[in-house]
Amino acid sequence: MEKTEIKTYLVSTLKLFFMVVLAGIVVLAAFIAGVAFQRQRTPVAVTRAPIVFPTPPTITTEEDVPGFNVFWEAWNIVESEFYSDIPDQRERVYGAIRGMVSTYGDEHTAFIDPTRASVLQEDASGAFEGIGAAVRLDELGRLVIAEPFPGRPAAEAGLLRGDVVLEVDGQPLRGLSLYESVALIRGPAGSTVVLTILREGEPEPFKVEVVRARIEIEVVQAEMLEGNVGYVSLSEFSSGASEKLARAIRDLQKQGATSLILDLRNNPGGFLSESVAVASLFLEGGVVVREEGKDPSYKQVYEARGAHVATDIPMVVLINRGSASASEIVAGALKDHGRATIIGEQSFGKGTVQLPHTLSDGSQLRVTIAQWFTPNGNLIQGEGIIPDVVVEMTQEDALEGRDPQLDRAVSFLQGSTQ
Repeated sequence: MEKTEIKTYLVSTLKLFFMVVLAGIVVLAAFIAGVAFQRQRTPVAVTRAPIVFPTPPTITTEEDVPGFNVFWEAWNIVESEFYSDIPDQRERVYGAIRGMVSTYGDEHTAFIDPTRASVLQEDASGAFEGIGAAVRLDELGRLVIAEPFPGRPAAEAGLLRGDVVLEVDGQPLRGLSLYESVALIRGPAGSTVVLTILREGEPEPFKVEVVRARIEIEVVQAEMLEGNVGYVSLSEFSSGASEKLARAIRDLQKQGATSLILDLRNNPGGFLSESVAVASLFLEGGVVVREEGKDPSYKQVYEARGAHVATDIPMVVLINRGSASASEIVAGALKDHGRATIIGEQSFGKGTVQLPHTLSDGSQLRVTIAQWFTPNGNLIQGEGIIPDVVVEMTQEDALEGRDPQLDRAVSFLQGSTQ
């Protein structure tokens, strides 16, 4: 890659980054990949009022970007004076873009190189192969296990909530985006990935071998529990999820359910439209979620609509640190409307919308364009949903097959004072 090509690529990337136009569409980007990766899906069309945005700035040359000449000064000095092997020019360009994007301070606004972008794109085909855990970046930019899902490879290998992943197969994650780190962890079912883990209370980092697996979970599972309590779990907000959930609830009601538990634990999210439809099953009307963009004129309100199948039955919603995005929209809406009691642990806190751009060389740029608020105006991003009744589920509980959160939900609905 010649210097002129490097300039062109950097400038075109900056131009694209600064010229993101919302154009009235909603795109849900995944917050985790094969680590229980929420599949990137083609967005379902959502009707909304026309929105007019100001004309974005046009950036055509590096001279239009203040300080860009300093970049080339630094580039030339390092290239001419560095004592050892110089990295490939393309890798240095990618490093520069990553550095630029990181200054925005948003873990979900990220640059992904072509190789890792192609790995993440495989999720659009419906393949789930990874270690089965929700992950996030902490305030230091480190990859942290937010929630190892019970019965999945991460939990089976002994990974714990709060573990920091320093390396994947010997490759440091420092400087990589959330998506790029996830792409390294992903891989074919049956293959082994070696994670270098930093754990609180341990004097030194240590390695953990995890055998990847295909993660297949039924979208909806339902059963009757003691005391005529209907239980239904929703694993993702994929297309048609609300219809499947509605059928399951009707079946439970036919079986005599007089109260209901909706389990959204470890549900990473999905379609915005499905989250609105799911919340609408339990609400006769009112706001489900508010969406706001950078421009003050960009405000969208989504209200309950469509079928309402269980608007007055006593209800509990279960959430944990693996409940994210669309799960938090539903939990937040039902909490704010006083429709359900939320039991469990504080949710993940993924409340932003990303617009992905495929660049000319196959790399990808994901830009956060909006954020979500609950009906009462509470920010979801970074805050999550706080349960009405906090019940922790420990590693020991999971290993012993205990579920204190579900037990508390059942006792609550049965009127127990425990």
